[in-house]
Amino acid sequence: MTCQAFLDRLYDEDARAAARGAAPVPADMGAHMHGCAECRTAYDAARADEQLLVHALLDSPPLDWGADVARRIARPRRSPWTYGIATANELVTWGILAIAASQVLIGERSVAANVTAFLSGGAAALLSSSLGKRWRLS
Repeated sequence: MTCQAFLDRLYDEDARAAARGAAPVPADMGAHMHGCAECRTAYDAARADEQLLVHALLDSPPLDWGADVARRIARPRRSPWTYGIATANELVTWGILAIAASQVLIGERSVAANVTAFLSGGAAALLSSSLGKRWRLS
């Protein structure tokens, strides 16, 4: 058996059963492992993975696991001050986009026009559906 054939066979059902301790190591794999340290190391790693999987499947979650998951899901994901940061970020982004649009579309580059465009962009952000849903405006 070649090393590649050994590695290909490593996750066959009979090899996995042997890794779990439910069956003997297949003869062809055992003979190859006897003479190849690299494949023996690969088998040991696969056996450790298999045993970890078996233990993970057999271990039952704690009794309050369902309540803990429900509590974590019900908890708001953001603290109240992060809503303010997200809102400010969106207002500034919309304002900058409005300034850029006014300069490209209208060609107006005065300070008054930039301030007006920025404020208009911020107002549009407040009226957008994403902020409306976040702050329950719509």
